Amino acid sequence: MQNHLFGLLACLALVGHGALAQAAQPRSSLAGQVIVVDAGHGGLDNGARVPGLDEKDLVLSISREIAHMLRQAGAKVVESRQADDNLIPRGAKERNFQRKNLEARVELATRSDAGIFLSIHANKYADPSVHGAQVFIGEEPDPERQLLGSCLHAEMSTLSGSRRQLDMISDLYLMRHLKIPAALIEVGFISNTAERSRLMQPAYQHAIAQAVTRGVMCFVRGRSALQLSTHSSRPNPAQAPGATASLA
Repeated sequence: MQNHLFGLLACLALVGHGALAQAAQPRSSLAGQVIVVDAGHGGLDNGARVPGLDEKDLVLSISREIAHMLRQAGAKVVESRQADDNLIPRGAKERNFQRKNLEARVELATRSDAGIFLSIHANKYADPSVHGAQVFIGEEPDPERQLLGSCLHAEMSTLSGSRRQLDMISDLYLMRHLKIPAALIEVGFISNTAERSRLMQPAYQHAIAQAVTRGVMCFVRGRSALQLSTHSSRPNPAQAPGATASLA
């Protein structure tokens, strides 16, 4: 399956850039797709910080651009936030604020009946020379999530010059609890001066949005080619408590 997957990605790569290099994206390319674009952190949760820049502000700007471009391609987009806030009611005093915020994002995907979830973040590291985008899809991903991650990883690596592998670490709440194709995209390192400067430029944010959109389009084409079943964030009625599920 993995060899088949990478062979398919190589074929899709030949046409992937052409699909977006035209004057405008085909408006029906992602028609019928419900996509959550999650700008990481927000409100009391600043995320990574360097002097003069908080991760929450940077990824909000980038996420808004991604959402706009996905809509242009025909997708229905649900944004987890559109301002410096989060999904926890203002004034709420939660002991585990960050966990509650993540739980609310999973619930948002379920309420929206989303088929794809993209969580946008920016990275920070003690060594300021470290740079490049990363894509995380969680431990032991199913073929759909593997395909989504591979498509996004190919696009983001090309854009940022990263040589990292697609990451499958297990300690990511969203990746563990979302049941739909999902990926966490670290757009770059704000601790790297040159990369931080690029990430703050509207033109580069637009380029990121293009890369993510190409990745999603690659995934949708690939899923169809591989005849993978389309997931929904809502529970399958046949698997609900008390229901009788077919074993066929």
